[in-house]
Amino acid sequence: MRDSFRFSPRPNRAHEIAWRPWGREAFEEAARRDRPVLLNLTAVWCHWCHVMDETTYSDPEIIDLVNRELVPVRVDADRYPHVQDRYIAGGWPTNAFLTPTGEVLWAGTYVPPDQFRAVAGGVLAAWRGRRAELQAEIERRRKALEAARSRHRPLGLVRREAADDVLTAIQEAFDPRNGGFGSAPKFPNADAVELLFVHAARGGGDPWRYMAQHTLDGMLAGELEDRIEGGFFRYATASDWTKPHYEKMLEGNAALLGVYALGAHLMGRRDWRAAAERIVAWAEATLRRPDGLWGGSQDADEEYYHLDADGRRGRAAPYVDPFSYTNWTARWIRALASAGGHLGREDWIARAAQALETLLTKAAAEDGLFYHVLPADDGDPEVHGLLADALEAAAACIAVAQATGRGEFLDRARDIVSAMQRSLWVEDGGFMDHVATGDEPGALRYRDRPFEPNALAARVLLDLAHVTGERSYRALAERILALLSPLAGRYGVSGAVFALAVEEFFEPPLRVVVVGPVAETAELRAAALALPQPDRRVWTLEKGGRIGPLTFPATDEPAAYVCGARSCSPPIHDGARLADAVQSIR
Repeated sequence: MRDSFRFSPRPNRAHEIAWRPWGREAFEEAARRDRPVLLNLTAVWCHWCHVMDETTYSDPEIIDLVNRELVPVRVDADRYPHVQDRYIAGGWPTNAFLTPTGEVLWAGTYVPPDQFRAVAGGVLAAWRGRRAELQAEIERRRKALEAARSRHRPLGLVRREAADDVLTAIQEAFDPRNGGFGSAPKFPNADAVELLFVHAARGGGDPWRYMAQHTLDGMLAGELEDRIEGGFFRYATASDWTKPHYEKMLEGNAALLGVYALGAHLMGRRDWRAAAERIVAWAEATLRRPDGLWGGSQDADEEYYHLDADGRRGRAAPYVDPFSYTNWTARWIRALASAGGHLGREDWIARAAQALETLLTKAAAEDGLFYHVLPADDGDPEVHGLLADALEAAAACIAVAQATGRGEFLDRARDIVSAMQRSLWVEDGGFMDHVATGDEPGALRYRDRPFEPNALAARVLLDLAHVTGERSYRALAERILALLSPLAGRYGVSGAVFALAVEEFFEPPLRVVVVGPVAETAELRAAALALPQPDRRVWTLEKGGRIGPLTFPATDEPAAYVCGARSCSPPIHDGARLADAVQSIR
């Protein structure tokens, strides 16, 4: 698999380029031959990546030029997200000319044949005739970058004002006509919708709830959803949610499943519930693999999606990527378990638990982290040690533990976090995005502490702190949030997960503790999961025990306790009384 490449499903000649896989060998070859590297960052679901294959990379002159004068490296963005994050230049495809040490000489997205010839000619002329000038500029940029990366970041305080900055950015970006944030292109930003629901419930009130509601309604009113086969496209190119880019991603649909199920439960909206059910039906019908996991995406076939139902029956469905990616699959499992709790879908919860067991087995690495790519044919997993995989797996374990009451999933979450600390934690705070091997080429030699994954890490750590009472988890979360706080303002709407983490740092979510055997407490747990609180947590103790600093004794019959920041209710044995206890405890 390492040396295999995937090209447009339509006729093309891109395979005639002698592509090398990402790795040290390609860059060593470029240094030995004194040639620039041509990096093509592509994805199987990407329409313009296919067009690039069919036009520019099928041009005979360009094929000859690339093979003769460059060292071409083709990178599947889904397989190597850490490479993508360092080189992406505005979108997919990214085409970049690099030095043999990996510095960027020129980068852009789709490049038509005539423009490619001009750009390649200019790069090669500069490489041959102005090498000293180029290398001086590259060295200047390299030193500046290394200085910035090595600069010690002083550990400050977690600032609630930083979360307020994110909320202000969301409010200012809100589109009152169409819902959503910003103009065009328009992305769903499901995390921002979740934040709006949470902030509304925590005292923000109707204005914040309205923004969430109008956004969910706007997406359904536009063309973002495939109304024939289900599932949502990745984004819309028009501000009214029309003219979508037609790829369907497991990760994006997971996020939308979560917020439509949450909104349906909080506001009693049957149409939002139906939207969540259509997402699940599409994923099960289209992406589900024989092993019970899911493929990563479905191709953006514009002609197909312009057809009505009758027209589609006469054509092959768009290509489905058969590879399962650990982070996306875990994100889907997390959403499926949470949505199942909100909507009373026990079948979704059972499906999530079953799939999580499979994922944790198939993707596990010896060091406690994970492999990223799981082939469909039971081939060996590949690409080890990405933060995103471990993080999403831990978050999925926490979600499934809440939905099922099975404590072994919480134990596994703790094990994963321990592995993350051993391999990815940086002493002055935060997690690096991948395990360094010491001989990585190009920009991978610069390790990165990504903002959004670290914000999610803080939420995971806070959940573990609340359920275990171990102060070390909270201390790690505090260090992460203190590190991120000065940066939050520049992320705007994309800082929603950070803002959620800060809210939970200062005011822990409502907790419901269910005591008793898993099977016997099923009804109480289902009632707790169905509480209309967007940020509630549900923990199960089969034999009693401790949740944080509080002790819950074993009882003769199943019991539940509703716990706020400072106190808990008396034991409750009837799920119908949980809602009243929530009102009295808050």
